[in-house]
Amino acid sequence: MTYALIDNATLTATERVMGNIEVKNPDTINGDLAALENLTQAILFYDELVCIDDYKEEHKENRKNEFNFIKFLSPSDYQLNTFSEIAHAEVKRIRPEIRAGQFSDPDFGNLIEQLKLNMICTWDLRSSVYYLTMKMLGQPDSAEYEKYSKLSATIYSELTDSSTTRGHWSEDVRLVGSDGQEISKEQMRRDSTSNSRGLGGTTRGLDIFIASLNWLAYKSIYYSITAKYLRADTFLHPIRHAYQIHWFKKAGVFGHDFTSKLIASLAAQTSKTFGEISDYGRNTAISLELPIFSAWLTSQSGNSKQIISSALELRNEQSLQEIRGLLSQIRIAFDENGLAPANKLIQKWDSSVQKATQELKQKYGLKTDQGFQFSNLIKSYNAIAAFKGLPQFPEVDFKIPLPEFITNNRSNSFSTLFKDISSDLTSIERLGSIRDMMASNFVINDEHYSPPKFELPEFSHISSEWKLRM
Repeated sequence: MTYALIDNATLTATERVMGNIEVKNPDTINGDLAALENLTQAILFYDELVCIDDYKEEHKENRKNEFNFIKFLSPSDYQLNTFSEIAHAEVKRIRPEIRAGQFSDPDFGNLIEQLKLNMICTWDLRSSVYYLTMKMLGQPDSAEYEKYSKLSATIYSELTDSSTTRGHWSEDVRLVGSDGQEISKEQMRRDSTSNSRGLGGTTRGLDIFIASLNWLAYKSIYYSITAKYLRADTFLHPIRHAYQIHWFKKAGVFGHDFTSKLIASLAAQTSKTFGEISDYGRNTAISLELPIFSAWLTSQSGNSKQIISSALELRNEQSLQEIRGLLSQIRIAFDENGLAPANKLIQKWDSSVQKATQELKQKYGLKTDQGFQFSNLIKSYNAIAAFKGLPQFPEVDFKIPLPEFITNNRSNSFSTLFKDISSDLTSIERLGSIRDMMASNFVINDEHYSPPKFELPEFSHISSEWKLRM
């Protein structure tokens, strides 16, 4: 039996797609559509879906009724707050740093570099005081600028989730100028009230972005640890997969070059199913290039509200049952034989998976003006062994109760899923009229929406009366 752990942010995104929850920032729409595609793939490729029942109290029952095909687990019944405390402890170690206009700390700096999120912070004049302001680098209305705007909006949307669940969202940040000198909080407090064109601190928008990054880190770590305990694969809101890759590398779960191979494979459309990514003796991964099922289901029904119910029917198709069976056999091979023998055994299923995925692409692929659009999904196996090296992570405690339906799952290995949100956002945008059909039920309240600030790259390091480089 295989399990997919779905986060509440994915379900909230799905409800926004269905029109049940208002959207206040239209830049988040493609990120929500990517999250719905994740949920659709979880329905199609996993035996059971699981979610932590920590949504806003007054909406819990409605959520469980809306997603009655998911098993909801109470954190108190299964002592999941233990894992929340571990995630808190990990996040408290993070100290964001902006140096010379760029995030430079090992955590968020690496994440932003991994996402290729082109941004810069400059001191902008407001009421006779300069405030540090985050901007997207690029020409407004260009394709690249649009992509960066949607990525940043997806990060901002993290705090939508934090308002309905509890967590850590510090706004603290260390600021260092291009001269290497740290800008003290005391200095900024004095300057903010002096009207002397001093440096008054960070803008509210930048504060919220930093808080969103902290919340993103907290939830990614929490779900990663909980997934190990529940023996499930993580299907998180897409932006969280990006941080999960970074944290696994930081925690020593991956080998030294496994992460770079993983990111490279995510960014590339690969035709090879197995053997693209491996770190023998520790990790291995398989790569599947899949059609965007939510788009195909929308095109067939004409309404995105039918995606979930249609996916629940589609999962019984023979080709999808075959894929589920093959992936289950691969996992059993890891459980029974360990990593090295399993790496050899998976070649046995190589041609079968290749054939099955090709059939899926032919049957459910959609031709657009920019070609066929696919989603690249990667599953990493046995990547959790090094979690024992985390000082805060407890050894298996048999006093912690497991849900009854999981106690029969004897899986010893751990696997998790990774996706590239940058690639997914681009693929969804290229769906054209089908993308518009998928987005037709959004209820948008953009009364207070303001588009991201921008900076033309050629002026990013030039100071003026109205703007100072950091």
